Amino acid sequence: VVGLSHPIRVVVGQDVVLPCRLSPPTDARSLDIRWIRQSFSETVHHYRSGRDLADEQLEAYSGRTEL
Repeated sequence: VVGLSHPIRVVVGQDVVLPCRLSPPTDARSLDIRWIRQSFSETVHHYRSGRDLADEQLEAYSGRTEL
């Protein structure tokens, strides 16, 4: 997964899109993709087999992320 090479500035409380892409281009529906904070125990978002999984997600991000 490749993200931007520069920071994104956002005002607290506003929505933001964090663009990323797969390199080389790949169909992500069969992949296991995790967005984590600091350690593997802090899951911001988890996507696997074409579905967003909320069961491991930090409560602070519940309903706020999608892939």
